[in-house]
Amino acid sequence: MGKKAKWAISATAAATLAVATAGVLWPNASRHAIGECLRNTTVEMIPLPEGCIQTKEIPPENLMRIIEQQEVFYHLELQKVVVCKTANRLSSDGLDLIKGAFSEETRKRWLPLYVGCCSYQFRRHVTVVAAQADENGSLIAEAALVQSRWDYLRANWAKDRSYWY
Repeated sequence: MGKKAKWAISATAAATLAVATAGVLWPNASRHAIGECLRNTTVEMIPLPEGCIQTKEIPPENLMRIIEQQEVFYHLELQKVVVCKTANRLSSDGLDLIKGAFSEETRKRWLPLYVGCCSYQFRRHVTVVAAQADENGSLIAEAALVQSRWDYLRANWAKDRSYWY
């Protein structure tokens, strides 16, 4: 067995031990946060609004700026950006946009983040949805971003600290 294979086995064993220990010491988080960290990273996004037709356009600079601000503030990694057009004139305000464009079921799953605008989180996946209206309707830029496993575990640990008090 080569050095790389031994190192990979050692790293996997150490990670498994760390996760198992965290599950024992941190039982409230083990169900979701630790499970989420063991899954392969995927791209998850809010489904595009009904009637919004995906295009291959590059998002306008002002919408990309919003996405980049959220990426930097929350320490996220950009995975994918999708642009679509709809005949509906949607608000560019985050809460009005999500209420007008997405179903109640979607809004229950994707919870808003509180700094900035237009960011919604499901587990360690974050979607930034920004819109620009004109006389023909709205252009929506939707970005899929992901939170690092460490940041996600740390954030959930902070939520579950009340378990120990």
